[in-house]
Amino acid sequence: MHKNPIFFDPTGRRAIHVSRVVLLAGVLSTLLAAACAISLFVWPSMVGLHIGEHNRTRHALANVKAADPELLKPAAKLAAEVRARQKLLHPPRTHAGKAASAHAPPPSLDKPAGRPLAIGFYVNWDDSSYASLKRTLPTLDWVIPTWMSVSGPDMALHTSVDAKALNLIRSKKPSTPILPLLQNAANTQWDGPGLARMLADPALRQARIAQIVSFLAANRFQGVTVDFEEVPTEAQPDFKAFLSELSDAFGPHGWGIVLSVPFDEAGWDYTGYAGIVDFELLMAYDQHWAGKDAGSIAGVDWFEQTLDKRMKELDPDHTIIAIGNYGYDWSHGKNAETLTFQDAMDRASDAQADITFDPDTLNPHFSYSEDDGSAHQVWFLDGVTAFNQIHTADDYKPYGYALWRLGSEDPSVWSVLGRPYGAAAPPELRTIGQGEDIDIEGQGEVLEIVSEPSPGARTLDLDKDDGSVNDESYTALPSSYVIQRAGTLPHKIALTFDDGPDPEWTPQILDILKAKQVPATFFIVGANAEMSPRLVQREVAEGHDVGNHTFTHPNLGDSPSGIVSLELNATQRLFEALTGRSMRLFRAPYFGDAEPTTADELVPIGIAQKMGYISVGLHVDSADWQRPGADKIVDNVLTQIAASNPERTGQVVLLHDAGGERSQTIAALPRIIDGLRAKGYEFVTVSELAGLTREQTMPPLPPGSLSRWADRSVFLALGWLGHLIRWLLTVAITLGVARLLLLGGLALFNRTQERRRAKPALPDDPPLVSVLIPAYNEEKVIVSSIRRILKSRYANLEVIVVDDGSTDATSAVVREHYAGEPRVRLISIPNGGKAHAVNTALRESNGTVVVALDADTQFEPHTISHLVRWFADPKIGAVAGNAKVGNRINLITLWQALEYITAQNLERRALAALGAITVVPGAVGAWRREALERLGGFPADTLAEDQDLTIAVQKAGYHTLFDAEAIAWTEAPDTFRGLARQRFRWAYGTLQCLWKHRNATFNPRYGALGTVALPQVWLFQIFFSVVSPLVDLVLVWQIVNTGMDYLQHRGQFDDTNLLRMLVFYAAFMAVDLGASALAFAMEKKERWSLLWWLVLQRFGYRQLMYYVVVRSVWTAIRGPSVGWGKQERKATVNASEELKS
Repeated sequence: MHKNPIFFDPTGRRAIHVSRVVLLAGVLSTLLAAACAISLFVWPSMVGLHIGEHNRTRHALANVKAADPELLKPAAKLAAEVRARQKLLHPPRTHAGKAASAHAPPPSLDKPAGRPLAIGFYVNWDDSSYASLKRTLPTLDWVIPTWMSVSGPDMALHTSVDAKALNLIRSKKPSTPILPLLQNAANTQWDGPGLARMLADPALRQARIAQIVSFLAANRFQGVTVDFEEVPTEAQPDFKAFLSELSDAFGPHGWGIVLSVPFDEAGWDYTGYAGIVDFELLMAYDQHWAGKDAGSIAGVDWFEQTLDKRMKELDPDHTIIAIGNYGYDWSHGKNAETLTFQDAMDRASDAQADITFDPDTLNPHFSYSEDDGSAHQVWFLDGVTAFNQIHTADDYKPYGYALWRLGSEDPSVWSVLGRPYGAAAPPELRTIGQGEDIDIEGQGEVLEIVSEPSPGARTLDLDKDDGSVNDESYTALPSSYVIQRAGTLPHKIALTFDDGPDPEWTPQILDILKAKQVPATFFIVGANAEMSPRLVQREVAEGHDVGNHTFTHPNLGDSPSGIVSLELNATQRLFEALTGRSMRLFRAPYFGDAEPTTADELVPIGIAQKMGYISVGLHVDSADWQRPGADKIVDNVLTQIAASNPERTGQVVLLHDAGGERSQTIAALPRIIDGLRAKGYEFVTVSELAGLTREQTMPPLPPGSLSRWADRSVFLALGWLGHLIRWLLTVAITLGVARLLLLGGLALFNRTQERRRAKPALPDDPPLVSVLIPAYNEEKVIVSSIRRILKSRYANLEVIVVDDGSTDATSAVVREHYAGEPRVRLISIPNGGKAHAVNTALRESNGTVVVALDADTQFEPHTISHLVRWFADPKIGAVAGNAKVGNRINLITLWQALEYITAQNLERRALAALGAITVVPGAVGAWRREALERLGGFPADTLAEDQDLTIAVQKAGYHTLFDAEAIAWTEAPDTFRGLARQRFRWAYGTLQCLWKHRNATFNPRYGALGTVALPQVWLFQIFFSVVSPLVDLVLVWQIVNTGMDYLQHRGQFDDTNLLRMLVFYAAFMAVDLGASALAFAMEKKERWSLLWWLVLQRFGYRQLMYYVVVRSVWTAIRGPSVGWGKQERKATVNASEELKS
């Protein structure tokens, strides 16, 4: 009776049912995921918490205002009229009145025609300077960073390149010349005597010059800006000698020298220095400075008169004018405090003081008093003063203008820099960008933003004759962030742990805290909480605070606002789903300090605050993330807490319970607790330290939320899936290594047994062998296949070719070439499939041994003899030969050749040692006729009839053998499409065989076949092939995630997970390579060069194998009809000696 193929459902009902189940599962999972996604992208409705009040401590001084403010405007007009008349009497000079310098600037420092350069001073010590550089780099022509100094007893050269700023310039505007500033300052003090000693020593001068040249060359800078101040008069000749020697050293490199000089200093040889350097940079500010009485910083008359004096002796083409944009706050009896422009705005805003534009100096100023009664005078420079200075200096057409400094400026100043000479006041001068500074109020380490930045505005009164600004009035002051801090309970300490939970370290920390009865605060990473939900629940159950540390621990300063919200919301939703409580505490990764210094650090805090969070900073960093040792961690904490003072409290301690190896933290924690308790400190949660309750920082949620149920289901499912995949990865690699070692060992054992085993000789009257060749459209290969059989050293054989309904000339070419050959018979039948064709040939054959082979296979001359000799033993039911790829013509076939040697044949050798071969290949195998007839011939209900028959023969009690000397060359698919079709048939056929013979799996009745061979096929060829794509995705994700982690963490980068996974893979590949080398050693005359393809083949080729197995499993579940398929023959098999050598 004809059997239906295994898995085939002729009714089609199983496919319908499967489709319905899959559709239902898809709908339910989509609804669940949608509900979870909606909850993630919809901000929770949370009442914001407040931690303190913003109190004004500065007050405007009424007694220093003008007696009649209305008279200020007439006074300003009168002053403008006076200046206008002076200009008529003293017309401005231009560079035409001064002879041009004899030397031209270096080509790398050329300026655009028609406009002066825009230059900015950059400082390392103010984070706002970097923010300004990032914002204004498109406008800047040069950058002068403060990266060099000479100081100390021997005036050693010190360099401090800010890599972040340098990388920004080189990546965003690489053509920007960089001329680092060289100063003689140490700890903000100018060292004139030390400089004089260095300049007076010719050898020391040369040594420093050599170091400077080396530094510039190493960093590819374009020159240097020398800013030596407080140079003694007697050292001036030596200073000139130094600059001359420096110029000589720079000449071959084409570098420039800019010399920073005082704006007006008697005895300074401006002309002499101009003849040595490329540019003199006039520092046109500090008319009144920090150590002088209050007054204008760059009054208009002072600036115009001094500039006129300088330009009478300097060439404008070699002159750069430095303008200031900062302020001073003078208080009686004290040196003035230097202010940024935004500092001045904030103080004026706090005091509600009116800013006056002084009519005499055209510099803005205001006054205020503190609560302690001290009176303050503030003078500052802004965009308007910069415009007036540039407007005046443009008459001389200087080479450029340099702004002191980036980070302290009025944002509107950039509207007046880098423009053509003589340009009018721009409209943008009336708008002032929002502040980038941060005003921090109060003490403590719990932060709240009480005011966000807003832009400012001013009105201008322009001189109708010359276009300068006679008056400005601030109508709105630009504001910056104002941060209120809280959390200063005396003798209270809050221990905080970031980055967890971790299944190894967090339980140990919780155990210590429980034993010591210490409450703490855990800032969890959602991705880690998803993998360890019980630890989160334990933290809450044991009375600890839990805060939000984002879901994936990114650098939020570099993340879009939408991503920031999603990071917070995902962690919050997970926490709510796990605990039934919400969360209000937040600590941003990388921005945990209680003194944020840039607006970038406050953006995520602001977003979190709008979502209802309060931010928790810290002043006590244990630095356990650096793993400095337990002693150092303890010392860091105790020392920083002991150093606390009213200006900087230290009551929040940063530790970590994840993110790396934390054994040092575990060792240090009990000592920290005991040490602080011995000093009288009490441990509290962050909520208590901030004056809040647990119900405020982790408010309970109302029961019965559908979205919370969906969140919990999705998050837990993802967590379980993550654990499952990681477990599968470990198990797969471990078992894979064990399997390779076992296969290698068994293969070696089989090789030893082969050598010891006496090979039986053929009898004088060898049995008749029937060679069966089923053929369907094989006209290209059938002739050569038959020819190779007939050339066999085994004479007593018959060849039966069955043309299975071919539509080409298969039968015709057989008749044409072998019509007169008595050993060859041709049978033509209607197409019925390979099994039907082989069984037809079997019925017509007479041999006691049957060899069935594909039409594309070519036998070696001794192959049949080697196969047949073993049948002298009546227990032998089948013998497998050694199949090799004969068309190694491209990458695809080379990979298959490698696979045949290192996988199929190695496994066949190993299983032969157990007497449990699972496949006697259709390309080269021999069968006892008696066994075939007993089993009903070749099976037709599977696509892998060779594997099916091999298992059936052994179940019937026969033995199988592998003869490595029985070699056949087969034509492998040479395209990915052809390979995929063939391997799908193999995989589906294997699955059919396993299912058909499932009663043998784990059945000791069938010996090693049932207990070893078939289970390992199920495990490694089916199960792991189905799940391996997920395992590979984990590796890829781990590599990508580690790369992202490295870019964000840098110094705190933890590569533990990646290294663990790479060690597993490396161990697997090492064993695989060893096993493959062993397989090659067992093959005679194989090309070892194929091994170079091994790694690429394992990672590229196997993805196709995964696909066909997954497709096979899905096809088996659905039950459609699957045909044997047809591989296109190209007659590319080369069985020559050259191929084998």
